[in-house]
Amino acid sequence: MITRLTTTISQRSMVIIGITITVVMTLSLAIGVMAGLGHNYRVLIIGSLPIIVVAIVFVLRRFDIAVLSIPLTAWIAVYDIPAGNYSRVPISLIATLGLCAIWITSMIIRHQWRLASTPLNRPLIVFGIICIVSLVWGIIWRDPILIMERIGGDRFLIVQFASLLSFLGSIGSALLIGNFVQTSGRLKFILGLFLVLGGISTMLLIFKISPFPLNPHGLGGLWSTISAYALALFHPRLRLRWRILLIGLVLIQMYLAIVINITWKSGWVPTTIGLFIVTWLRSRHAFFILLMTVIIALVLNSELVMQVVNDELEEGSDGRISMWEINLRVVGDHWLFGTGPGGYAAYYMTYFPYDARSTHNNHLDIIAQFGILGSVVWFWLSLAGLREGWRLIKQTPPGLLHVLAVTITTGWICAQVAMFFGDWVLPFVYNQTITGFKYTVYTWIWLGMLISIRTILTRQQAQENVSNTQR
Repeated sequence: MITRLTTTISQRSMVIIGITITVVMTLSLAIGVMAGLGHNYRVLIIGSLPIIVVAIVFVLRRFDIAVLSIPLTAWIAVYDIPAGNYSRVPISLIATLGLCAIWITSMIIRHQWRLASTPLNRPLIVFGIICIVSLVWGIIWRDPILIMERIGGDRFLIVQFASLLSFLGSIGSALLIGNFVQTSGRLKFILGLFLVLGGISTMLLIFKISPFPLNPHGLGGLWSTISAYALALFHPRLRLRWRILLIGLVLIQMYLAIVINITWKSGWVPTTIGLFIVTWLRSRHAFFILLMTVIIALVLNSELVMQVVNDELEEGSDGRISMWEINLRVVGDHWLFGTGPGGYAAYYMTYFPYDARSTHNNHLDIIAQFGILGSVVWFWLSLAGLREGWRLIKQTPPGLLHVLAVTITTGWICAQVAMFFGDWVLPFVYNQTITGFKYTVYTWIWLGMLISIRTILTRQQAQENVSNTQR
């Protein structure tokens, strides 16, 4: 019996070894041929196949850990996949969409449509449906006289579909984080990414050194700054040296935002508001002291403030009104579901070819792309996030969960402000291209952590109730 079993194992081992050798030789031959023909991209794809296979096996076995690849590939953006015509697809978007596909397929096979309990589920899902409907609606009701050649002709539909995937990926990233990052250790991992990599990026940028492959763009600096400040002020067991280090990190990040990048209003204005909100939540007295300090600093530097205002006006900041007016003209004829993802670019290039600039206002982008209904659902999502965040601030005990609740609630408010000033929470494909997903996803990752906090808190409360009952 033992001999027969040993023989069977040996035969299986030989088969596995044979298959492995055959595959390696085949791939090596294919890589050699492709390299000789100069097909570098195909060489890269073929050479990546073993890595892809290993990655798929790991994802299937440890899906909960694999979800952490979303913030990791967003922050460490080593390589983007070329998609032709100078456009590139970020690895973080591919990872997110792949994980969403596996998750949905698994739920279909198991007949288990289950999401973590949170008031964010409905607005997130409804907004995703609105995004899909708006694409179909925008195509059906597209103005027949649009000059599509100015916007890429037949490729415009591909661009719109890619834009839709970036929106769905944003929503999916929040749901993935919320449903699978459900331990304090994993929350610490994400927080650590923003603190450590955000701090390193800030120092490199101050010394005018490229932070590549780190990706501190978009609202990455906002989330790093707010989380560092909230951790320094609210964590009860943090040692003094760590509080000093975190406050130092906040100061250098604000130096980068206000002194070096003063013209980037969507960078420093929301972050400054966030610092005031966190201070207010910690201490009313400290808030008024901070407020008076800022007012005195502005008065003492009034000439510099006026110079900054004049520079902004000279650079055309007052021209945003005309851009918003053009946007509202387009919305007036497509107000229900909008023009579809990225759709208003075609109208701009046809009707306003000499002033075809984007809105520099993400709220107006939402109205133009998804109509009034999409804007209403976005307001619902924004309000639901704020309301849930405030509840968690009051319900979480002192510690990590409370720090994160303060950070996310504050950051979510600041993100809405940043959207008004022209930064993106939903990427617009004709400004950032689809690669913008790798930094717009930061806000969605933190929103997903709001779901995680609710799940962890509910589990802790249930365990406490069981312990009390047993006593």
